[in-house]
Parts: sequence; C-alpha cells; structure tokens
Amino acid sequence: MFSRALVPLLALLFLLSLASGLQARRSEGPKEAYLKAKKALINFSKTKQVKKRHAWLKIIDNFRRVYLLYPESGYAPAALLMMGRCYEELYGYSGRRADLISAIKRYQVLVERYPRSRYADDALLYQARIYAYKLKRPDKARRILKELLRRYPRRDKAKEARKMLAALRASASKKSRSQKVTKSRTQKDKVRQTAKARKSTSAVKSTASKKPPAKSPSLPVGEVASLPLAKLPPEPVLLKGVRHWSSENYTRVVLDLADKVAFSAHLLRPDPRLGKPMRLYIDLRPALASAYVKEEIPIKNGLLKAVRVGQYRPKTVRVVLDLGSLSRYKVFYLEEPFRVVVDILGEGRPLVKAERPLPKSSGKGLSLAQQLGLTVRRVVIDPGHGGKDPGAIGPTGLKEKTVTLKVARLLRAKLRQKLGCEVIITRNRDIFLPLEQRTAIANTRGADLFVSIHTNASPRRRAYGVETYYLNFTTDEEAMRVAARENAVSQKSIGQLRRILKEIMLTAKVQESSRLATCIQKDLVSHLRSRYSRIKDHGVKQAPFFVLIGAQMPAVLVEISFISNPREERRLKSEKYLDSVAEGIARGIVRYVRETQMAYLQ
Repeated sequence: MFSRALVPLLALLFLLSLASGLQARRSEGPKEAYLKAKKALINFSKTKQVKKRHAWLKIIDNFRRVYLLYPESGYAPAALLMMGRCYEELYGYSGRRADLISAIKRYQVLVERYPRSRYADDALLYQARIYAYKLKRPDKARRILKELLRRYPRRDKAKEARKMLAALRASASKKSRSQKVTKSRTQKDKVRQTAKARKSTSAVKSTASKKPPAKSPSLPVGEVASLPLAKLPPEPVLLKGVRHWSSENYTRVVLDLADKVAFSAHLLRPDPRLGKPMRLYIDLRPALASAYVKEEIPIKNGLLKAVRVGQYRPKTVRVVLDLGSLSRYKVFYLEEPFRVVVDILGEGRPLVKAERPLPKSSGKGLSLAQQLGLTVRRVVIDPGHGGKDPGAIGPTGLKEKTVTLKVARLLRAKLRQKLGCEVIITRNRDIFLPLEQRTAIANTRGADLFVSIHTNASPRRRAYGVETYYLNFTTDEEAMRVAARENAVSQKSIGQLRRILKEIMLTAKVQESSRLATCIQKDLVSHLRSRYSRIKDHGVKQAPFFVLIGAQMPAVLVEISFISNPREERRLKSEKYLDSVAEGIARGIVRYVRETQMAYLQ
C-alpha cells in the first residue's frame, strides 16, 4: 500500500506531467494542431473504423483539444464546427438522437462565443438542417434560419437559408390548408350530386365538340435492378460520396454507401417554362446523406449538368441528376463495398457509329490500317489492378498489376501501327482505379472496343493457359471463381448478380463481345503456340465481371497466363513473351475489325 505522505507527491507529479503535456501541445501551435486533427479525420474516413463509435469519439477529441488549448485562435471556431460535423456523421452510423443534440450544442457554442467567425453562419445553417430534416422540428428550424438572415444577411450561407426557409414555409402552408378543410358531409354530398347532374346533362354535347388531348411524348424507358427489401438494414445507411464521369452523350454516376439500401429511379419531363431540364432522380432508403456530400455538384460540360443531393425524408436520400438529353438509362448496384451505379445515354449517342468520312483521294489506295480505321476509331485498353491493388502475386513475388501495365503499353503501340486508330489506356502508371471508373472511361471517351488485360491465378499451381471472357452470367464454377477474384468480392456476391445481369443485359453488346473474344482467343493462342510450348487453350468463357458491366461497346477481359504457375510466371517476366502476348491480342482485334468491316460492306 502507498504511504499517505506519497499521495500529495503523486498528485503533484500528475499535475506536472499534465502541464508538460499541455505545454508540448501548445508548442505545436493552433494551425499545426488543427491540420493534424483534420488529417487524422481524412485518413480515418478511409478505414473500416468509421462504423465504430469509440473511433469517432477519438477523432472528435482531437478537435476538442484544439478548441480547449487555443480558444483565442482562429482555429477554435473551425474545431467546434468540425466537432459538430463529426457528431452528425456519427449519427449516420449510430442513429442516436443524442449525437444530433451534441452536434447542435457545438454549433451553438460556436455562434455564441465566436459570433464574428466566418463559420458562424455555417453553424446556424447546420443547426437548422438538423431540426428540419432529422429532428422534425420545422418551427425551430425556421427560427434559426431567420436568426441567420438577421445576423448574416450577406454571408455565403444566406442564399441557402432563404431557399430553405421558403421551402419550409411552403410545406407549412400546405399542411395548414389541408387541416382547414372542414366541410360537412352534407355539403360534400350536395356538391357531388350537383356536379354529377351537370355532367350527365352536358355529356352528349361535350362528346361531340371535345377534341382529344394532345399526347405528350413518352419518356425514355430505363432498366432498374434494385435490392430486395428483405435484405435491408434496420437503421439508416450513410451516403458517403458521389462520383461522376460525363461526356456529350454518356454519363456514369456512382453513389457510395456504407451498407446495402433499396433504391428506385424516376424520370421527370423537362419544363421549359420554369427552366427545368430533364431530371432523373434516385431515392435511397433507409439512408442519410453524409455531411461531407455536397448538396449541389455543378457540372460545366457533358450530358450531366448537375447533381443535387438532399434528405428528402427522415430515412430517404434523394439524388437528382439534371440532364441535357436522354435516350435510355440503367440503374444497378455492385457490392463489397456497396454502391449504386447510374448509366445514362444521351439522345445524341448513335446505336451504330457512323462511318468516318473517307479521306480525299490522292491517287493511291488506302492502306490496310486506314481501311480498318474506318470502322474502329478508338480502342480503350485497361491494364487490370494497380496502386494499392496488386492483383494476383506469383510464387516469386511478381505482381499482376506490373505485368498488365507492360502488356497494355505494348498493345497500344501495336494497335496504333496496325489500325491507325486512337488507343487509350485507362492507367499509364501504378495507380488505383475503381472497376466502375474503368468502364466509365471507355464510355465517356466514345470507345469502339474495350479490352481489359489480366493474369489468371489458381490455388492449383499446375493450372496454366490462356482464356478470354465476355460479360454474361454463367453456372461454370471456375469462371465464377475467376470473376470473384477479379471483382475483389466473394463468390456469394457474384451469385447475387444473376438478377442484375438479367435486367441490364438486354442492351449489352453480347454477340459482338462474344465475336471479339473468339477472335482474340484464337489469335493469341495461335501466336503463342508458334513460339512457345505448352500453351493451353481454355477457350472463350462468359462471367459477370464488374469491369465489363455497362460498357456501350464490345468488351472483353483477357487472362493472358497463370501468374500462379511457376513456368508461366517466369515467362511473364520476359519482355519477349509479353511482346508475343501483345502481338497475339492485336492480331485478334485486327481480325475482328476486318470481319466486322466485311459484314458491313456485304
């Protein structure tokens, strides 16, 4: 046991250590401390810890220290604002009302202690949003918005406050009108009887003179593959981010979520009188929008004009896409992590690409490359994996991402020479690209062909050979295993793709992709066999590869060799072998283009 005389000493040591800790933190400076806390938040948001309450509280504590240690600095109000935002984020995972109250308190402290801070209007607006959309207290929200406009009429959040206040007033007015409808049953009956009598006496006259109403043009039909309701989580799921790629005639939008949600899509006609474009909106439920997702994302060019995100109902997030035009759309989901993908085709995108105008005659015939380039103008090559995703790794450590990039570069040079066309590779260095972004690159660049390069791998080290895939569902266990590995998901998740593919494959270029795969497989195997022994032909297969979903052109995935096989791994280290692989694929593409051109000319 400790002597009582030691107690004061221990207390003093504790106070000294605490003071030295505070002094160390003070020497750090407010800016450094705040930036350190913010960096920790950014790194934390990319981990699986975001679902854990204690982890969020540690992040919040980082900002709390900044506020407590440097209350007179300009970073104190910023730290309070970040504390409030973090509590809102935590609510998205916890669903606890107490977290919203904690957020409100931090915003209120900011406004009261730092009324001249540039963050004060932000804090008031965030409070109003919580009261209006999450706590269902529109009266309280209106009072806060009025306070914001009174205090900060010229701040940047004043415009949003006016818009929100008008919407809340309109909603309250509508509710009030519905409550004032107290007509008696007798009066209603009399009105109905009178209207019925008038209608019967004038029916013959109106039928003879009435013109049929003008038919409004039908809206484009979309394909939506949603998630069955039985699989939904009981608590709201966080919408973490919105990614988008857009060109003149194609748009892909990806909604990143923390877990599975149900979703629906609806199309709204353009309204020229109100200056409203055609809009496609997607409702996600049960869901909450992250505080880090912008409410409006303006797009300056392409088919997509803007993306707007809002908490439409307490457990429904609505994402609205403002579009220039539309011919058809697809909405589907991918798993691990869960995301909703929206593909949109504009009216200007032809189903069959028009031929490039023939060059003026110079007295000489066109070269083969020039002739073939008339039907294929742009090819996108996708080197699989990259960055933090190494892909499969061979027995001696060779990484799939390294091999695929080398082959893609070799193939690019050969296609430029053989076809005289533009060749784009999705990544020209060691960086990570999500699977859905790779297809989006091909679609936005208007590619005529899409070829994804990969190396195969198997638990059986003796497995070797070459195979080429196109998108479709299959019951083949080995094909499903390969797809699960390349998609970086479980085979169970792959199995759940059957219904999605059934709904979105109607417009996919299955036949053309099958022909392209056949041409590449045949020439790749033939060319390799002319130079190497023991080249096994696994043939053309079909499987649900994420990277091929939504491609608007013939698209294939080539497994050039088994990196898990010691002999084939040695070959994949050889520049000569990789050049032979690229040559075989290039010959297959040329064969496909030639056959396509001949069929077109017949």
